[in-house]
Amino acid sequence: MTQDLVTSAEDARKNVLAFKKEVAGNRKLAEIMSYGRAWYASRDAGGWAFGPSKFVGYESNTAKRYLQTHDQRDGRLTERVLSQWFEEVPPDSALYRELHAALQQMFAGYGRSPNKIARLNVFKADLESSAQARVEKNYLSRITVDPQICGGRPCIRGMRIRAGDVLDLLAAGNDRAKILADYPYLEAEDIEAVLEYAAEALNHRIIRAA
Repeated sequence: MTQDLVTSAEDARKNVLAFKKEVAGNRKLAEIMSYGRAWYASRDAGGWAFGPSKFVGYESNTAKRYLQTHDQRDGRLTERVLSQWFEEVPPDSALYRELHAALQQMFAGYGRSPNKIARLNVFKADLESSAQARVEKNYLSRITVDPQICGGRPCIRGMRIRAGDVLDLLAAGNDRAKILADYPYLEAEDIEAVLEYAAEALNHRIIRAA
């Protein structure tokens, strides 16, 4: 049985979502999941969906096709193709921990565990939206604006220390440890939130009037 490699990001993403449905209805497919080493993730309505390389990398895959062909497929080919639209997630990152927890939960639903050396890859469009969501969640909860505090300038957690003050300290050569020692009411996450807030502000598009 011949089958072509996927040729678009959307086809690859559809296969990730299809695997979730296919494995739910096929016991044999669930039984061999733990052999998969390269997993590809994309968001769906329920959170994260996952599919193994040799399922995601071929057009219009089904449980039946995968079970008939996966032993003969070369994962290096599918991984090479999928690298156009997916990015491997570093094991020491917060996103990796989030994905790995979701993958473990999926496996646990079938009484199994992921391969200990599994690599996790995420759809690049989802990677960008996830990073933005984490930035917003972090700085929006820590950077506050109150007209009654510091003239309405962005401050840290409603305190009378402005985000700009922390940026000035960093620009003057103070490292994070010194700032936290000099201002014990600050937390490390506050400094991170200030930097994320500033980075996001600089990314805003500026339109100049003619």
